[in-house]
Formats: sequence, C-alpha cells, structure tokens
Amino acid sequence: MYKPIYIFIGLRYLWNSRLTSFKKIITTLSIIGISIGISSIIITISLINGFQNEFKKNFLSFIPHLIITNKNYYIDESEFPKNILKLKNIQKVSSFINSKVLVKNKKKISIGEIIAFKAKNYDSFRNYNIKNTLYTLNSKENNVIIGKKLAEKLNININDLIKLIVIPNSKKKFLTKQFNEQIFKVTGFFYTKNEVDSYQILINTQIALKFLHYDKNYITGWRIWLKDPLSFNINTFKTKKNNLLFLDWTLKQGELFKAVQIEKYIILLFFISILSVSGLNVVITLTVNMIEKKNIIAILQTQGLCRKKIMFIFVTLGLSTSLIGNLLGTLISFILIYQKKILNLLIKILFNNISISIEIFPFQIFLVNIIFILISILSTLYPIWNITKSTPSTILSNE
Repeated sequence: MYKPIYIFIGLRYLWNSRLTSFKKIITTLSIIGISIGISSIIITISLINGFQNEFKKNFLSFIPHLIITNKNYYIDESEFPKNILKLKNIQKVSSFINSKVLVKNKKKISIGEIIAFKAKNYDSFRNYNIKNTLYTLNSKENNVIIGKKLAEKLNININDLIKLIVIPNSKKKFLTKQFNEQIFKVTGFFYTKNEVDSYQILINTQIALKFLHYDKNYITGWRIWLKDPLSFNINTFKTKKNNLLFLDWTLKQGELFKAVQIEKYIILLFFISILSVSGLNVVITLTVNMIEKKNIIAILQTQGLCRKKIMFIFVTLGLSTSLIGNLLGTLISFILIYQKKILNLLIKILFNNISISIEIFPFQIFLVNIIFILISILSTLYPIWNITKSTPSTILSNE
C-alpha cells in the first residue's frame, strides 16, 4: 500500500494511462497556462532589470542624483551638512562649481553649462573617457573640454576659440549691461552617448573661480550620487538648516521619472493579471476533476477516509500542476534569456533596431515561483470546500 495514501491518489488523478483524452487535454492546458505565465513574468522582470541597469549606467551615472546648495547657488564649503554621510544610500559626494553660460563662436550661439573639474574628483568624470585630454585643464590656461554634440551644433573643432558668457541667476543682474564673458580654447571633446554631450563644458576649478568671481572656499554646492537613485525619499536627506536647498534628479527629469514609475505599476498590474489567470486555471482544473470524482470521493469517505485527507488529495493535485508548470515556465524563460538570438528575433517582430539588455536576479525568480505556488494552493480551497460540504449519503443517493 502506498503511503501517504492522499498523495498517491492525488498523483493518480493528475495523470495515469486510463485518463480520458479530455482530462489529459485539460491537465496539459492547465500546465501550459501556468508555464506561459511564469515564463512571461520572469522574462518581463529580467528585461525591466536590464533596462533599469542601463538607465542607471548610461544616464544616472552622468547627472547627480541629489544637489545640495542654497538660494543663491553660492555657499561656503564649510557649511556641508555632515550628518548626511551617515545615510546608507550615499555612494559618493563631491563639491562642484557650475553655471549656465552662453556659448558663442564666430557665427552661432547656444546655451551650455560649465562644470569645474578637480583632479581629486576624477571618479565623477571617469565615464567621460577624457583621460588623454585632462592634462589640458590646468590652472594657467583658459582651456575647456566640451561635449561632442555641442561642438557639432556650433561647428567647433579642437583648438578653436569660443566665448563663454555667464547667464545671471537673478533678474536684477540680468538687467545690467555688464556680463561675465571670456575667451576659451577648446582642447578636447567628450562623447558619453548621453544628453550631457549637448550642453556640458568641463573647466579647471581655479579658472572657474576667477571666471565666476567666486571667493576662496566658496562653491555652487555638493553633488551626491546614490546607490539606488530610483527608490529614495528626499525627506530623509533634509536637515534642520533651513537655508539649504535639496534638489533631486526627479525634479530636473520629471517626465523621465514618471515614465519609470508608470513602468513599475504596469509590471505590477501584469503580474497580478497573470496570477489571477493561473489561479483560475487551477480552480477550473480541480473543479472538473472533483465533479467527475465526487462519487469516488463519497465512497472513500464511507470507507473511512477523513475529510482532511480528501482535502490533501486535491491540494496534491493542484500543487503538482503548479510545480510542473513553474518548472517548465522557469526552464523556458532561462532558455529564451540565455539564447538571446531567439528573444531578439521575437522582439524584432514588434520593434525595429532595438537592443535589449537582460539581468536576472535569482531572488526575484524564487519569489515569483513561491507566489505562484501559494496562489495555486489557495485556488484549491473553493473546489475542496464545495465538494466536502456534501455528505456521502447525499452524493450517493442520486445514483
């Protein structure tokens, strides 16, 4: 005799050679439905992970996630709120000097933004790939390195001279006739494949201090990069000092941040929809089995099999279906993810000239599988309750 008996009976109900074709089709479709749901969720989450990783690497690595300054954008370096360094989400902090400027060559004019470069803050500019030209940003010569897109817009070549005109922060200064302006020599370009290529201008710190008429030890503010810029609360960074301004990247890139947030809600809705369909799938499969097996269940009850064990029979049936579907779905998703050619081919049917980036987190896959299994178990409760509420005498009296 097989023990425990309810597992043996549950597995026999799942699949055996005497099952009718209709039951085999129902069971197969149920497993296929769960497999498609699992593989769809895993592939979608992996694509989102890849997109967010590329977004952080190619976009958020070039702009500060948080800027600390004051209303005048002119602050003493000694006023830095040191308690911020205690926060766990901080990756790096660097002081900076910047200002919006008009960039003018012989025939064209555009708006740019100068960023002062310090040798000790080289990590902040590592992604700019300007190591070979950094030596030109010395404190003795008026040299600058500009973005390639800005250079193309103004038809600027290396060693060309450009005029930078500071745009005043306040309306009063803007109405005056005197503007800070100076001639600079372009000694190099940077190309990051990012929007900073169209406006940023790198300049030596000492030259920037003189150009902007900054006093010694005064800066524009501090730039902060976070470990996870996509999920942080700006209120955790604020201090008791009311004169400080805290500007996060979501203010400057509001529409882009909203798009990322909407993407998360869509994925959550998609996840809930797939869970609902999979749960309904299990309910239908079990209900069909129970309607057909109700007489046998009644006979088992008259033979002394308690309701608890009968419940376990159908829990075993639902759980087996879910486990097989989960394993197949996970396997299919892994094959499609690691064989990127297949996935690229499927994506190119809908989108042209798009490159995909995929990143798998084992914990997420484990969590998805666990949630699907739990939903499958919960889905067995209604069919079980429906069949066990009737007594054996009521069921068999109709025979």
